[in-house]
Amino acid sequence: MFINISWSNYIVVVILLLASWYLFVGFRFYFDDFKEIISGKRKLQFRGFENAIYQDIEPELKDHDSPELTSNQTSFGEFDTTFQDVDVLVARLKTFIEDAAKKKLVKKEFTYYLQLLLREFPSVKNSPFNSSVSELIVSECEKLESITLTQNEAEALWE
Repeated sequence: MFINISWSNYIVVVILLLASWYLFVGFRFYFDDFKEIISGKRKLQFRGFENAIYQDIEPELKDHDSPELTSNQTSFGEFDTTFQDVDVLVARLKTFIEDAAKKKLVKKEFTYYLQLLLREFPSVKNSPFNSSVSELIVSECEKLESITLTQNEAEALWE
């Protein structure tokens, strides 16, 4: 056994190896990004959560308020939240359908879980995106070939 290696030497070597690995990966795959940041063509942008994009835009909109916009803000705000709900729902539907195929769910269980998932988004149910989401469900099920749904069955899931 290696008795002459101390823990501090071991930790230093591991840290050096990790740093060299991350530098290699960084330069290998992100060299162009580093070059743009160093030259000043691009600035570092730190994003917190997935809704940070909308939070950054919101203060800019408040600064540019005009009397014409205030009357339409409620409908635009409702549309914006509905659109965000649709994005979240689409992502969850895709992952759910893939997981259902892996677990080989029966069609009855599959439709039940889909109904539960769709009930979490009542704003989408009463929106024009309703039929588009139903079409997405049908197309994703066609890709899997294990569970098939018709357009009418997908529309019935909303009830």
